[in-house]
Amino acid sequence: MLALLMCLGACGDASGGDNPSDGGAGDAGGGGDDSGGGPDAPPPVPQYAELWYAIDDQLVYVPLDPSNGNVVEFKASTLTGITLPAGQSMLTMLPDGSLLAGRQDQGANETTLFHIASPPRDGSPAAATLLGVMPDNINLEGLYTDCDDRLYGMDTGVNVSSSVGNRLLRFTGNVLGGDFTFTVVSDLANAVVADIDDMGPGIENNEIHDNPGLAIDTSNVYEFNFETGTGTMAGTGGTWGIHALGKELFTDGIARLYVLGSDARLYRMDPATYALSPSLGTGPTVPSGNNPGWSGLAGPLTECDSGFVIF
Repeated sequence: MLALLMCLGACGDASGGDNPSDGGAGDAGGGGDDSGGGPDAPPPVPQYAELWYAIDDQLVYVPLDPSNGNVVEFKASTLTGITLPAGQSMLTMLPDGSLLAGRQDQGANETTLFHIASPPRDGSPAAATLLGVMPDNINLEGLYTDCDDRLYGMDTGVNVSSSVGNRLLRFTGNVLGGDFTFTVVSDLANAVVADIDDMGPGIENNEIHDNPGLAIDTSNVYEFNFETGTGTMAGTGGTWGIHALGKELFTDGIARLYVLGSDARLYRMDPATYALSPSLGTGPTVPSGNNPGWSGLAGPLTECDSGFVIF
């Protein structure tokens, strides 16, 4: 589907790498060892303890302390090369470390997709490439990359506040080439979650898994099977953004779960009890006056086994 590199589990080991917030592009511990990949296999893409979100014309980078998962800083970059409507953002990190993103335009009832090939970690401008608009007025609320590098979109249906018309789509075309061909994975009109604002991987026994994973619906977090639409409400926190980071990214070997609030406050959730931490920090405001956290949350997905059944 997407001709992208898959980052092996070794590249997520943060124990030997430089902190990218220092301004360096240090290897997060993967080194150059490509075990079993053959002499012509590309090296694994370094992964870092980090999160990303987008609001208005800004891409916000959130480096995390690999020793404890706390926020180091929020660093905003201006998106260049495209003009976007005001609206909810969605984004996912692709296996090559780039970001695929989308922006809802509720007035026009459409979603624009764009690609950030080299997300900057130093606050410099973020060059983005416009990919196109989803066909047939399909409005997405979430983008997600699973453990096997397959790409998904969460169709929000007739509006962003109900489950009517909700579907999980899996892209089968070359999205980076502007081909948004997809297959419908599941009809979620009768799902236990009324409106899925963002998809996130789950954590079980300190291991990352993608399905069942986590879904967030305006602060309500669900343990959720995206193929059957079944699940259980687990906790409350954040607003529209959720993402789990694997144990390989932290020196203490503990996986962590994060949620983003509409006011751009970032929180950590206990993946077992779903208790919410105090705020880890607050992202930048935006001149438009829009909610500064009007976005999904993205980050690397470390090595895991997919629970999606592909027909």
